[in-house]
Amino acid sequence: MIADILADIVPDKGQGANMTTRAEQRRLPVGLTPRLLSRSAAAAYLGMSENHFDEHVAKVVPPLRFGRRNFWDIKRLDTWLDQQSGLAQGVDTRPIVERLNGGNQGARRKSL
Repeated sequence: MIADILADIVPDKGQGANMTTRAEQRRLPVGLTPRLLSRSAAAAYLGMSENHFDEHVAKVVPPLRFGRRNFWDIKRLDTWLDQQSGLAQGVDTRPIVERLNGGNQGARRKSL
């Protein structure tokens, strides 16, 4: 059993020990997010099914075509999601006191 596990991990020196699989060549380092996502990965990134992605996102966020393959730019997906959630309109970053005073920093309550 251990020999079977090691056989999958350690290549046989007689059979191209320096060769890597295509999946290994495409694998990103841990913690690095790819910039382009496949349809299934884009749907998963947005937390929806592929069918829901096709109906609601793929029609308004165009993919990038490379040959016959489509990829969605993660930044475009983020922008679309920000627009959907209202974040693209901006967030008021003024301090809470300034917002409560209607933007007048010098406004103070007169004490009686």
